[in-house]
Amino acid sequence: MATRDDQTVLTTLAFLAQASGQLDAFRNRLKQQTQLHAASFVECRNYGDDVYICICLEATLRENQTLTWWLDITPREGKWLIEACALWNGRDPVVQAPPQYVIDFQAVRDEVPEILEQLLQAGAAALDELRAPRPPSDKPSSD
Repeated sequence: MATRDDQTVLTTLAFLAQASGQLDAFRNRLKQQTQLHAASFVECRNYGDDVYICICLEATLRENQTLTWWLDITPREGKWLIEACALWNGRDPVVQAPPQYVIDFQAVRDEVPEILEQLLQAGAAALDELRAPRPPSDKPSSD
């Protein structure tokens, strides 16, 4: 494998493997610390004529309550768009990073690990807050 295209493919695959490893490590820590069911993936998807990289982790708190971490990387207008958020039940934002445009895929490889780590930690903080015991209400009951 000596061609430039081969090296580009190997570099891209290494990036995907690194992102997957980062996600897997967080998912395993989450499962050990919280006993929640969690699943994750890193994949490339087609959306219309566009292709993008999707990084996702979902933790199920209860049967009808999930927290989903999403990070999408999409080529746009000669740059790369990185979008990251954590959503309750796939729709209600808990954390949303401002969209970030970077000039080339090297910048994606440089920026994504930190963006992903910040997103994962912010989502974990939201989980901790939800799971923390709440003090009893000071309101008198209306019997």
